[in-house]
Amino acid sequence: MRLRTSFIVWFVVPVTCLLALSNVFYYYTTKQMLMNNHHNEVESFSSNIKVYFEHSLRSVDYAEKLLAENLRLAAMLAQTKLPPRLEQVSNKKLTELSKELGVSDITLFQRMGDDIVALRSSNPVQRNISAKEFEGFWFRALNQLLDREEVSVSEGYTLPHYWSGPLDVASSDPNALHKFGYYHDGQSDYMIDPYYRQEDMEEYVTLVSYMDFIERLQKEKPFLIELTGFNAEHFGKGIYEIKQNNRLVIPYPKRQIFFGQYAMQSDDDVEMVRQAHREKKTISYQTTVQGRDVIKSFVPIETGLPLVVGLVSDYSYIQNELKRQSEPLLMVSFVSFLMLGAFVFVLIRRSKLAAAVISAEKIYLESMNSLFTAIRGLNHDVGNIVNAIHAHVQKKEYDELEKVTQALVKEVVEIQDVVVIQHPTLSAIVQFAVSSAIKQKVKLEHDIAVTSDLKLNGEKSLDLIRMATNLISNAFDETVKLPVEERLVQVAAWTSGRLLYFKVSNRGRPIGEEELPQLLSAGYSTKFRHEGLGLQVVKELVQKYKGQLWVEDFESAGATFMFKIHI
Repeated sequence: MRLRTSFIVWFVVPVTCLLALSNVFYYYTTKQMLMNNHHNEVESFSSNIKVYFEHSLRSVDYAEKLLAENLRLAAMLAQTKLPPRLEQVSNKKLTELSKELGVSDITLFQRMGDDIVALRSSNPVQRNISAKEFEGFWFRALNQLLDREEVSVSEGYTLPHYWSGPLDVASSDPNALHKFGYYHDGQSDYMIDPYYRQEDMEEYVTLVSYMDFIERLQKEKPFLIELTGFNAEHFGKGIYEIKQNNRLVIPYPKRQIFFGQYAMQSDDDVEMVRQAHREKKTISYQTTVQGRDVIKSFVPIETGLPLVVGLVSDYSYIQNELKRQSEPLLMVSFVSFLMLGAFVFVLIRRSKLAAAVISAEKIYLESMNSLFTAIRGLNHDVGNIVNAIHAHVQKKEYDELEKVTQALVKEVVEIQDVVVIQHPTLSAIVQFAVSSAIKQKVKLEHDIAVTSDLKLNGEKSLDLIRMATNLISNAFDETVKLPVEERLVQVAAWTSGRLLYFKVSNRGRPIGEEELPQLLSAGYSTKFRHEGLGLQVVKELVQKYKGQLWVEDFESAGATFMFKIHI
């Protein structure tokens, strides 16, 4: 009883605590590594988005200038086809002319007192609207045109006798974008305003809304849930509405969201958008929205607009990968506990001479040494046993003969039932592979040519388990796609000098020469909705020990992953 108590206190409890702490440490370090990998991917992804939007906005600006120039040309042509006095122009004539010139509508403005009013238009809703109710710089620009002055407002696009306002909604139709152009050179008593409605400039609106780009991104990046273009100056400040000609209008530059959807809303979004815009750097944080764990990132875009692009990515794929990587270690720990319990039971039952031990490796090696001694003793005593059997037969002492043979058979059966792998860490890895093979109906072959002379500290043993079980798990994941009779996984380990080699091969689908090198690329995976993070863990651990990881073809239908590390 004293031996048992001492053993539990000084060995079983510390080893149990060490394994538990190792699992906890592995969980949090792996989680942090996966988070860092995801953060780096989002950073890279965000940089690409930033470059795309900055280039796209230059294209948008160029396209808007082309629209403005087209409207100016249409206004100049309209002037040649219209009489110079307003009372001589009919709305019907403007309707015909707008179709002829390829614009949505044409409106004619004339000054009336301190106001500028649309007195003729091919669009009935435009007639009699007051420009005085437009936003300040619009009304100022129209006054300067009618005064034959050069337009001085910074917004919009200016040419001689012409000004085109920025893309915006209209009081006549506040739900659609419009592009207006205003022309007046003094040859008529009115100002000509041809314009495009949203449906007549679909290519440009598509460019501005970025919907094609957003849809393409969501197909290429399955973890991307939502992409939103925030107006950093107005987001979170409430709806900005102005009344124009008895209609409530939200000017486009004052919208809270420029493009995209905003369904994944969080209380911290407003502050994060403003911080990203203010500090001109990407801001990310993890949160839960609508019961889903997500990572939100806010990317400031340096353009003429206060634009911050919001990205919402699914955090569950990190949790799934973390769970997948944790399961092999938990299984190895469980097998280790079973082995430890078996060794303790045998040690206490067969001998009370052993002193308290301080590590699971020492117990395992002592048990193996006892096994080897039994084998050598059995070989040495074969002659004596045969003589004893012969003597009992001659004397017809069959009861004694039965006892001798039963004892001999018992020893042989016990010896045959043990897998003789002399190194405890590699034994645990093989036990993990064996249990996986049984569970998944896979043929497993292993060749572990490593002796107990190989000394590994606790950290290196844990890292070796993580590297090996990741490769073994990947091998089983690939080979189970084959029919049961074709499934095969091979595991081998050996040492050469101060290097430990570990190899895992599996049958699977044929892999082309061009695909083989990609298997080790960051983020590459053959599994649906996986990001290839398991191999990334192996690569980082191999690099930690200044080793090397490589991949080869296996029987022209599968792959062999090998690594070597310094010991």
